Amino acid sequence: MIKKLFIKDFAIIRELNIPLKNGLTVITGETGAGKSILLKALGFALGAKSDKTYVRSGQDQSVVEVEVEKNNIYRRLLSLGGRARSFINDEPFIDIDYKSSVKVIADFHGQNEQQYILSPNTHIDFLDSFCKSKLLVVKIDFVFHNLARSIESLSKAKEQQETASNQKELLKFQLNEINSVSPQENEDLKLGREFKRLNHIDELISTIKNMNQSLTEQDHSIYRQLSSTLNDLERLANYDKELDPFMDSVKQASVAIQDASVGLLQHIENIESNPEQINIIEERLQAIEGLKRKYGGSIESIFLFKKDAENELEILSGLDEKIKDLEEEKSLFVLQYQKLADQLHITRFEKSKILSKKIEFEMAQLNMAGSTFEIKISTKPDSRSLITFNGEKTLIGAKGYDNIEFFLSANPGESPKPLVKIASGGEVSRIMLAIKSILEKSDPVNTLIFDEIDSGISGQAAEKVALSLEALAKNKQVLCITHLPQIASKADHHIFINKKIIDNKTEVIANYLNEDEKLEAIAGLFSGEKISVESISTVKEFRSKARG
Repeated sequence: MIKKLFIKDFAIIRELNIPLKNGLTVITGETGAGKSILLKALGFALGAKSDKTYVRSGQDQSVVEVEVEKNNIYRRLLSLGGRARSFINDEPFIDIDYKSSVKVIADFHGQNEQQYILSPNTHIDFLDSFCKSKLLVVKIDFVFHNLARSIESLSKAKEQQETASNQKELLKFQLNEINSVSPQENEDLKLGREFKRLNHIDELISTIKNMNQSLTEQDHSIYRQLSSTLNDLERLANYDKELDPFMDSVKQASVAIQDASVGLLQHIENIESNPEQINIIEERLQAIEGLKRKYGGSIESIFLFKKDAENELEILSGLDEKIKDLEEEKSLFVLQYQKLADQLHITRFEKSKILSKKIEFEMAQLNMAGSTFEIKISTKPDSRSLITFNGEKTLIGAKGYDNIEFFLSANPGESPKPLVKIASGGEVSRIMLAIKSILEKSDPVNTLIFDEIDSGISGQAAEKVALSLEALAKNKQVLCITHLPQIASKADHHIFINKKIIDNKTEVIANYLNEDEKLEAIAGLFSGEKISVESISTVKEFRSKARG
């Protein structure tokens, strides 16, 4: 239920803050006073489209918000550029999520507006509400999506199986190629260093021998020069003890030179020229480089490729078992779907007859006696479907295989036609009212809004529409723009809309009327602008009868 409506700078409305009440509330006022604009703003707050022309002249944006039960506030802003922004409890929402959240708050019925119930796609939902089939629909929706997933997975597995043989051979060849070389981590770097060393073995030996001559073996070798320097230092140290540390350093250097010379000689003695080993290393490096070129450019990438290939080969090798499991899973979902769809169809078929009769009865109460209302249930063939109806493969969906559409004949002797093609505004309004009256207990929408539902009706039909609205308002919040005194007389609450010029600008005023003001407003609906004492007296009597 809507508790409050706030409108700011929407069309000619500067600012309105209207509390909305339970029961039947009528909205009246002179033509052009802003009654329909008020509902237009309410519709915008609840997700309807609007455009920049509805931003009040001289303002940057329009603001419309509704407060519903549990103090939830739904707000929409309309900019001069025509962009709408939506908020729930001050949190921004994208349009699709916002509209999904507000769709069960209110149901609008306007003379020229296609209503929720006038969309054939929703007829199945109304019938299921009457059938109390919510649990069945939830179950079949679950099975439908699982069946679709199972079919898709099976199709992909079979596609893989078709190419699996060639793919498996390729993977086996690639894995065998990698395993035959079996490169080790950083092996290419280590072999590269060894190849360079062996490839320059003669240069190493000759150069080290020359270095050893310079270090210790020549007459003027570094070792001999250090020995001479050491002798001089030992002689001088007899006179200057501060030279002792330097003498020690030279001794250490002399010993280090000797050690290095011995080590280098030992090293070249262990070096052997081995052309065969060079060839082995070269061939190994070529094999590893070949794998690197094919499988990613590095030994690490070869390892990754090998791991992925092993995993894929395992998957391909298990395809037969996977396909068998998916076939069994699909068959199980088919059986479950068929059972639920058949059960839903039987329930819908039986209840549709009852609902049709109830709606026809309700339409008769609204001065449409002789009208025929049919709920047609059909299916569509689908040669690829796994589900059948009456032995034929049929198209399925998340709600079963039934297609539901409401048909109507408003005049005796005429064949029923799709409800969406009914042209008369007065008939459409009463049909909507009849359907709402039947379904109001199962309809999730708590607020019903009628914009000039009385169009095209008068007299006895108007009185019956008023009675129906009054009955609806016992369980729903009903807002109704009306020109009929019969409807206004049944109202629990009466909002009067008028315009005033303030500072050379038009403003819309909306006020709840007290009992005396209601009498005057209803008298105005009876007689027009001139309201006499007699007309007030007549309205009192009329209202007294209308309210029991």
